[in-house]
Amino acid sequence: MTLDALGINRETFLAYIKESKPTYVACEAWVAANGNVDAAKIAAHNAAVDGYNHDDDTRAAILAAAGRADDGSVLDAVNLNNLDDWQGFHAAEIA
Repeated sequence: MTLDALGINRETFLAYIKESKPTYVACEAWVAANGNVDAAKIAAHNAAVDGYNHDDDTRAAILAAAGRADDGSVLDAVNLNNLDDWQGFHAAEIA
């Protein structure tokens, strides 16, 4: 959704991430240099993201993996994705 909004080819972006393993700041600079960062388009995309909810199965899977009850208190994709990310960080082995 975000790559489409920025006009960035998914495979190109994934290759950049895999090859460069950039920091957040470096990735942001790459996106600014390679994507369409028109302020109006970004605002419209952010509004779409803020209003997006995952389907029931995705929500249930994310909450189960995080050890949180699916009690209806977390419905939006932004917070579900945050839970999913933090669960992944916690589970990752640090070298």
